[in-house]
Amino acid sequence: MYGSEDPFENGWATTEPQPAPPPFQALDQSFSVSATPTDIAAKVPNQYREIFAKISPHVSSVSGLQAYVFSPLITENLLTSYQASRIIDVLYDHNLMPPNVENHFFHALGLIALEINNPGTGDYVTLQFKLNSGLPPLSEAAASLLLSDLAEEPNFLQDVPANKAVDPLTAQLANTNLLDDFPAKLTHWDAAGSKTADFTIPRNGSPMHDHSALLLDPDVTAPESLHVNDYDYLSKHVTSIRDKYKPLVDGEHKIKIKEVPEKEGLLFKHINYSITHEIPLGMNGAAGTKKVIRRYSDFVWLLEFLLKKYPFRVIPGLPPKKFTVGASPDSQFLQRRRRGLHRFLNQLVKHPVLKQEPIVITFLTVPTDLVSWKKQARIDYSLEFKGEKILTDFINSIWPSMGDEFLHNWKNAELNLPKLIEVWTKIVMLVERHEKRQQQIAFDNGKFVEMLTRFSDLDETLFPHKSIDNKVISASNSNDTSSINESLLNISAFFNKASTLLIDESYIINTDILEKFKNFLDCLYSLQDLFDRSKKLSINTIPQLQQRIRENEERHEKLSTNDADIKGSELVKLRQAIINDKQEMFQQLNKDWLIKKCCFEEFVMFQETQFLVSEAWCDWCRRRYKFQEKYFGLHETLNDEVTSEMPLQR
Repeated sequence: MYGSEDPFENGWATTEPQPAPPPFQALDQSFSVSATPTDIAAKVPNQYREIFAKISPHVSSVSGLQAYVFSPLITENLLTSYQASRIIDVLYDHNLMPPNVENHFFHALGLIALEINNPGTGDYVTLQFKLNSGLPPLSEAAASLLLSDLAEEPNFLQDVPANKAVDPLTAQLANTNLLDDFPAKLTHWDAAGSKTADFTIPRNGSPMHDHSALLLDPDVTAPESLHVNDYDYLSKHVTSIRDKYKPLVDGEHKIKIKEVPEKEGLLFKHINYSITHEIPLGMNGAAGTKKVIRRYSDFVWLLEFLLKKYPFRVIPGLPPKKFTVGASPDSQFLQRRRRGLHRFLNQLVKHPVLKQEPIVITFLTVPTDLVSWKKQARIDYSLEFKGEKILTDFINSIWPSMGDEFLHNWKNAELNLPKLIEVWTKIVMLVERHEKRQQQIAFDNGKFVEMLTRFSDLDETLFPHKSIDNKVISASNSNDTSSINESLLNISAFFNKASTLLIDESYIINTDILEKFKNFLDCLYSLQDLFDRSKKLSINTIPQLQQRIRENEERHEKLSTNDADIKGSELVKLRQAIINDKQEMFQQLNKDWLIKKCCFEEFVMFQETQFLVSEAWCDWCRRRYKFQEKYFGLHETLNDEVTSEMPLQR
């Protein structure tokens, strides 16, 4: 993950020297450097050149390539999103960036042609093999589509002249103290030397000093936006995020999990879990019941994968694994672990992003053994932000309007979450104690029945009413004692019915209501884990890069004023170092904004979990009311029977 060739994957830089990233012109205002891959211009169809001539001004970044090449093809069903993603991965893996370099662009079109003609063949090895005889032409439909004018401009960060639009990430660079000596210019570096270009971005007097933590709000000077402080627009945006997440336990798409009776393994036994559901996962998920068998270690691997790929998402945790040497499995512990795994899966499939992850879909749908599947599969552990560029709308509209509010709420939640967890944990314990008390009362009711029966059997010795020898005393006690014993039988019947009712309520509390309370507790712990990860993983080296770029630019300026030819090689090295550092600056700024956007969305979605509190207590009140209603009915019947039948005097 670290030091990757992917320019968007390297935001968590360390203070150790990193290999220089490959040249990548991310923006028109970026610092250009030419790449020299194998020349394939003589081996491409003429349509490649025509397409390149038409759209090359728009594809200086991967976003442009997606908008002007992949999106139209996907819209017309000539290519799938998965195929497009694979092609972009190949371009990154083999340093075929930026896409507006002619040879890079021809490689991209060659991969597209291979995928369209024969899906699955769009890989670098096949492409190089095809170069021997020339790259295949695009289908007539695909070529015509790419050569035609788009009906409307794509909605993405477009590479257009600086006097028409401002790239917010370049604006971020303009707001750093890198440009203090050149307030209206950005330096473009190339092999021939340096030159300056106009840069008409508004400046803010306060430079961006530190990006080392998520909670620091960089001073952004963005172009005026129509939606800054637009309450209706912002409300719709927040609502659209919250609408994607429906965390209620009793909602749709529930997963069932149970232990498989057989324990596998020769020396060390392990327990398998049968998972069944009817969730249509993926874009074209099949309907019907799915069933898979998984081990606890499979759950652990799935969680580790999610934490690597989605570290800035709210990811549910797993119940602990019990480590007891030579001891038989504790049935109560195994039951709690199964319920914890049940909560984990149900929380996972309710998350709008995590449920679309192919590994999650595989985990829940592919019936094969996961260990065998992992040996054959090519698993992508790269960060979810790979290849993504922050959207203008977030920087120019959402963050200026809601950034301060979000950062305040984030900090406040992080500060008080441990107290909330402590309070809710005690509430869960009280619910458990209530359930145990119900069990104890049911047990005591059984003792009532036993003791009342024994009393009825023995009261003849004290209050004779059956003996025919003592006719006078027996006759005087006969009716009264018999009535008392009959009422005691009614009381015993009441305790039996009450015990059954209490056991039923205890079962409902233990299996349903208590799980809802624990589900919300799991969510709190998941958010706390996100807070911890964000502090550890959102660190970057932007201040160090600023200092190093400034020092190298000063050295370059001094060496440029001297006429000594011996310093020419050092000038080239300095230029390359400045290019690399500024590219790294862009990558880290982009990742910093993507992290902010991701955490913002997660925090907004987490607001929906407040309804888990409502769900738990509403269920509690509803079940308690039904129980008390039945319990009151038993008491009412008992009262009518006992008070009217048991004699108080002769």
